[in-house]
Amino acid sequence: MAALTNPPTLSVNAKLRDLTLIDFQVSESTPCENVVRRLEDDNTLCGVIVVDDRSQVQGMLTRRAILEWMLSKPYGLDVFLKRPISSMVEFHQRGFLLLPGDSDVIEAAGRAFQRPEETIYDPVVVQLGSREYRLLDVPVLLVAQAQVHLATQQKLREQQEAMRSVLVALEQEKNRSLQYAQDLERQKAEILSQNLALEVERRQAQERSEELARLNARILEIGAVLSEQGQSTFAATFRGVEAVRSLIGEITASSQELSRELKEIGTIVDLIVEVAGYIRLLSFNAAVEANRSSSSVGGFGAIAQEIRKLAGRTTEASNRIRSLAERIQRKSQSTLQSAQTSSEVVQSLYQKAQSAQSALEQLQALLEQTQT
Repeated sequence: MAALTNPPTLSVNAKLRDLTLIDFQVSESTPCENVVRRLEDDNTLCGVIVVDDRSQVQGMLTRRAILEWMLSKPYGLDVFLKRPISSMVEFHQRGFLLLPGDSDVIEAAGRAFQRPEETIYDPVVVQLGSREYRLLDVPVLLVAQAQVHLATQQKLREQQEAMRSVLVALEQEKNRSLQYAQDLERQKAEILSQNLALEVERRQAQERSEELARLNARILEIGAVLSEQGQSTFAATFRGVEAVRSLIGEITASSQELSRELKEIGTIVDLIVEVAGYIRLLSFNAAVEANRSSSSVGGFGAIAQEIRKLAGRTTEASNRIRSLAERIQRKSQSTLQSAQTSSEVVQSLYQKAQSAQSALEQLQALLEQTQT
């Protein structure tokens, strides 16, 4: 039974089996009358496939060939109507194009249109299986070819659009690559500059290291000298400081003893002053008594006068002693204060000398650690 519908939308890789095919095949023993009647009843049939008893194709007759020979030729009906269809195949002896169902539409169309002019519009026999055949009408093949061309053009347009997108992406990627290359060049230049700076710093560090090595050697030499001379110097300093402290102690003790003696002198002076006062009072009383008496006691008055003179000289001597004692006291206090100040200075110098000696010992230990 034959069926003819509009072909569906085809893809670029459409095959013949995807097209609208006509199913009309008969055995070689089928009477021509049956074939003609079928062609007259169905105008969509473009021909008939004739197969043998093993379902192998023996030939293909077009609608036009059958109708021309059967209806338009004289005695056509009388000759072939009751005979089997194989007799017409033998009589007609016209070749046909047999293609597998997996053939591409474009390839099949090319082969169909390469046929001779008298057979170029004959249907194509399509083999779907080992014993299954169909007819493909040329107009259907033309429509399919056009659809495939349209699909191909659409595919090309899509590919061109995709290609343009790819080209745009490639251009963007190229720009990014150029930018990346420029960034790399800048980074390379920066790294080179940094390397140069690092090389300069390395050289400077090496020079500083060499300078430090020289300074270290010099410090070791100085430390050795300081260790030898400094210890003897500090020892001599400590001895001198101790001697000065001892001398200052002696001066302080002598000044304190002198102060005590001066205090005793002051006490004696006070006693002399007190005695002189009594003597003046006695001489005054003697003079009064002499005046009360007569002139016969003139000698006693002279004695009283001498006593007053002696009391005056005693008072004058005591004043001079007091003044001298006060000056000695002031000088003794000044000497004591100076001795105390000197003692404080010597004590500070002693402490500083001890600190310096401790620092020198630490320096010597540090130098010894550096050498090890």
